[in-house]
Amino acid sequence: MSEIRNPLEIYAALAKINCGQCGVPSCLAFAAAVLQGQKKLAACPALASEVVAQLSRRLVPRRTLEDDSQQVIRQLRQEVAGLDFSLVAPRLGARLVEGNLVINCLGKDFLLTPSGEMLSDCHLNHWIYVPLLHYVLLCQGSEPQGEWVPYGSLPGAVEWSQWFSHRCEEALRQLADAHRELVFELLHLFGAKPVAMSGGADHALLILPLPRVPFLINYWEPEDGFPSKLNILLDRSAGKNINAQSINLLARGIIEMFRQLILRHSREGKLF
Repeated sequence: MSEIRNPLEIYAALAKINCGQCGVPSCLAFAAAVLQGQKKLAACPALASEVVAQLSRRLVPRRTLEDDSQQVIRQLRQEVAGLDFSLVAPRLGARLVEGNLVINCLGKDFLLTPSGEMLSDCHLNHWIYVPLLHYVLLCQGSEPQGEWVPYGSLPGAVEWSQWFSHRCEEALRQLADAHRELVFELLHLFGAKPVAMSGGADHALLILPLPRVPFLINYWEPEDGFPSKLNILLDRSAGKNINAQSINLLARGIIEMFRQLILRHSREGKLF
C-alpha cells in the first residue's frame, strides 16, 4: 500500500463542498493540513469512517520542528546528566545552588538540574533551551577579550552567516526603525549597557545572552536619505564557549521575544 505524498490524493476522497466544519476554509486546504499532520481525517464530517480508515493506513506522520527540537533537547539532557556541576560552574560563570546550576541569560536566572531539566520564571522554548545546554557542554571558560568580530568569522559560522544576517541583524534593524524607543527600552530591560566604540554608531550596546557570550549591537539611525544600519558583533572568544548554531538560535530568540513584546506593548499593536 503506497504512502500518500500529494494532498490531491486526499482531496479526491472529500465531498468538495468547502463547508468549513473541519476548521479550515476549503476541502483542498483541509487535505493539505491532513498531509502536514495539522488536521485529522476524522475532522471532516462528510467523510465516511471506512474511507477515514483506508486513508489513515496510507498516511505517515510528519515530523515537525517541535518534534526535532524535543529530540535534540533529550539528547543534550542525557549528555548534561554525566557532568559534575561543581567542576562545570566556574568555567561557565554560573552559580551552584543546592547541586543545581544557575546560569544568567539576558539578566534572567535559569536553573539546570543534574538531569538536564531546566526551570525559570521565563518562558522556555528551543531558542533558549538548546543554546543553554550547548553552552554547558561546550564552554571552555574563555574570558571575553574585547575583540569584536562579525558572526561569520567564528568557527563553523559560514553556513549560517546569511541566515544570521537576514533573520537576526536585518530583522532587528527593521524593528529598531519601526519602534526605536521601545526596542532600546527592551534591550536595557534585558541588561544591555551602552559602550563607547570607535565605529561611530549612534547606539552601541553590550548585552549578555550568556555569561561568556557577549553580543555587541551597533545601530546607525537613518540620516540625510541614507538608510539605517545595524550589526551584531561577537567577541572572538565566543567560538570557544559555544557553537555557531547556538549563537544563531540565541540571536533569533531575542528577535522573536522582542516581536512578541512589541505586538503586546506598542500603541498600534502591530510590528510595522
